[in-house]
This record gives sequence, structure tokens and C-alpha cells, in this order.
Amino acid sequence: MEKKNRKTLILSVIICLLPMILGSILYNKLPEQMPIHFTTNDVIDNYAHKNFALFGLPLIMAIVQAICLIAINTKLNKLKNEEKPKILKIMEWFIPVVSVLFYVIMVEVPLGSTVYVGKSICLILGILLMIIGNYIPKMSYEMSKTTFHPMPKSEKSFRKMSKIMGYSFIVMGIVLLIMIIWI
Repeated sequence: MEKKNRKTLILSVIICLLPMILGSILYNKLPEQMPIHFTTNDVIDNYAHKNFALFGLPLIMAIVQAICLIAINTKLNKLKNEEKPKILKIMEWFIPVVSVLFYVIMVEVPLGSTVYVGKSICLILGILLMIIGNYIPKMSYEMSKTTFHPMPKSEKSFRKMSKIMGYSFIVMGIVLLIMIIWI
């Protein structure tokens, strides 16, 4: 693994684990059963023990982040002289950012804060889908050979497919952002 990729891996794993500090600070103020899942109407429908919610979930997210980055970088190392696609640079930070945001929501709800979970998730996913939709058509045909299986037979069919995918992601992102009004 390259030095730059190793730094990204270490920093992103640390960010996934940072919420544990908040959990340690607020540990005595939080109930034994922490909310970990909500319905679209912001009703809690699943709980976990405080220790698992505060320390286990960030650890799991850090492990998932490490596995994803190692897998991505292993695959990219096989490519010769190609720059990492921008979409992958964005996706490297998706798990740490979402992990921190969801952790804050999970801690704030039992403390009595009014958090609109459904709106928060629609906002995060809507923005993410629009970013991905913007970058999919910009992916090179050569880079896509390692990403798409089965691969389109020609560059022309790949361009058409990537445009359709890009527009679809953007439309789904806009729909999620509009849903914020009705949730």
C-alpha cells in the first residue's frame, strides 16, 4: 500500500473511532439501552446495550472502513499509471463521515434533543447520490473495466450507460432532498 493511501487509511479509521471519546464523556448520562434504529417517522424501533452502541458500532465501522480501503487500494495497485478516480476519493470518506453523523444522532436522541432522523438521512443520502451521479459519467472507460462486471462491449455503450446511471443517481438524490419537506 502506498504511503499516501496508508495515511488515508489510518486517518479515516481514527475518525471512525473518534466518537468513542464523546461516548466516554457522556457515558453516565446515557441510558443502558441506546436507540440504534429508527423508522421513517423518527420512532425508535431497535435498541442495543450502551457498551455496544457507544464502543462496538464505531469499532465495526472502523473495521469496515479498513477492509474497504484495503480492497480498493489493492485493486487500484493493479492498474498501471492511472490516477484514482475522483469518485473513489469521495467514497473513501463516506463511511467515516456518516459514522460520525449517525453516532451523534444516536447519542443526542436519548439526551432529549429533537433530532429529525429521517430528514437527516434523506439529506445525507440525497447529497451523496447527487455527488456520485455527477462523477459516474466522468469515469474513464479504462478505469471502468475494473469496476463494472459485465463490462459494456464498447466505449460508446459505456458512455450511454454511465450517462443514464449518472442522471438516475442525480434524480434519486433530488427526490430524497424533496422528501425532506414531507417527512
